[in-house]
Amino acid sequence: MVKVLQQILRWLFMRIENIFNVAFGDKMNPFYHLGTISFWQFWLLLVSGLYLYIFADTGVHDAFESVESITHDQWWAGGILRSIHRYATDGMIVTMLLHMLRHFAYDRYRGFRSFSWLTGVALLWLIYIAGVNGFMLVWDKLAQFVVIATAEWFDVLPMFNGTLIRNFLYLESVNSRLFTLLAFIHIG
Repeated sequence: MVKVLQQILRWLFMRIENIFNVAFGDKMNPFYHLGTISFWQFWLLLVSGLYLYIFADTGVHDAFESVESITHDQWWAGGILRSIHRYATDGMIVTMLLHMLRHFAYDRYRGFRSFSWLTGVALLWLIYIAGVNGFMLVWDKLAQFVVIATAEWFDVLPMFNGTLIRNFLYLESVNSRLFTLLAFIHIG
């Protein structure tokens, strides 16, 4: 079954890479540089994230207004860097996923590459968690929905046993300590 999936993916990647070879040439084909593109996007995220961290206020009452101020009052730097941070996150997740699928399709995850493969899969999950956490830090309606949905998902685990969602039943129960935790998870 795995070999069949690899053959299908390999066929698909070869067709797409041939199209991109016509457009970009053999040396500049982005499918040959997915890891490099992901690493470049990481540095974009780091630089834009540091700028946003300097000007963002984390707190239950300050987070949304802070993000709005960065976006609209500093549109020349804050708004542009926030957009770069947002879209580089999406791009990094997509390029990392394509990179992983391409190496899986070409059977480049065995032998001496197995450690790189395992750490890459773990890194993909950590990047995904940091991305979901980034949605939470804005604290708009979408962020509140994501926090509640995530708490409901974790409440299924026996170690939480339905106690996590109780933290979000009342407006008064959500305080700025949540944002300290969210910022720590997002950055760390």
